[in-house]
Amino acid sequence: MQATIPATRTFTAKPNVYKPHWVREDFVDAVLAQVNPLWTMTRTMARIENIEYIEDDMVKITLSTNHFLNRRFKTFKAGQFIMVTASIAGVRHQRAYSLVCTPEQYAKDGKLVIGVKKQGRVSNYLAKQAKIGDALEITPASGEFLINSSANPSLFISAGSGITPIVPMVKNALESSKLPVTLIYYSRDPAFRKELEALAALHSHFSLNIIVDSAEKPAFFNAETLDNLCPDAATRDTYVCAAPGLMKVTREIWADRGWSEKMRQESFLPIKIDENAEAQNVNFRRSQREFEAKGNLLASAEAAGLTPAYGCRMGVCNACVCTKVSGAVRNQITGEINDQNNVQIKLCVNAAISEVVIDL
Repeated sequence: MQATIPATRTFTAKPNVYKPHWVREDFVDAVLAQVNPLWTMTRTMARIENIEYIEDDMVKITLSTNHFLNRRFKTFKAGQFIMVTASIAGVRHQRAYSLVCTPEQYAKDGKLVIGVKKQGRVSNYLAKQAKIGDALEITPASGEFLINSSANPSLFISAGSGITPIVPMVKNALESSKLPVTLIYYSRDPAFRKELEALAALHSHFSLNIIVDSAEKPAFFNAETLDNLCPDAATRDTYVCAAPGLMKVTREIWADRGWSEKMRQESFLPIKIDENAEAQNVNFRRSQREFEAKGNLLASAEAAGLTPAYGCRMGVCNACVCTKVSGAVRNQITGEINDQNNVQIKLCVNAAISEVVIDL
């Protein structure tokens, strides 16, 4: 009787698919920062080159991005903004600031210029405490408040700090063609006045209208003002950046005259947070539904007849995570306030403390 020899089996070792990251990028950033705060592997850092105090309680801050290991900022379009992160008392805070320089200027000298109004925690820090030589983290430029490519003359309407995105847009419009450009600018202490007046002296196709008012004698934009200062407004591509009241008036005038498709607007006010308000207005953008939120956003949306996805209702499973487009919310578990735009939040554990727009 012969013994049965078991068949030989061949095993092929599978390649090890785990590839550990031997060096963490955040660790390298921390080490590099000890040598030079502008050096980083992943982030874009800028150095404060100059701080200039101008009118309307505003400062112009010049930032340089052209540093070794830090050439990630590419370019931008007139009217766009960057997010600036500053460390204040050990806590990182982020805010958006319009670029008041032009892309052409940046291409020449590698310097970005932002306009900072002295209001709010980050703006007051930048205006009063930041120093030349300080390093700030910035993001790529973003924003859709841009000049149309159509061959039409332009009309710009602005007030207060809303002038910051308008300045480079006006420069761009003046330098790109000889078509008429008109600016109507309301302010009690006009920022960038010298720059704008210099542009008016240089470009004959630029009509500059600075309307200086006061608390005692406020000036208001209306159809009569429009017809006097820009009688051919029907032919213009119009750009408006101002307080809600002026923006509402322009929308109404343009709608009444059938010009709405020729106007673009940009809001330029800080979020109004009221942690004691019983209810806040919430807009579910894709559903085209607005409602008053009381308590957490998930329960408020359901009370309004909406059916957002959910799971645990305790902030654990992430089933109700969505994008907060704008506004401020408070996490009901941690107490943390989030007022950044276009960030992920959990509906079930966040309550609105300002007007909020949700991408649902």
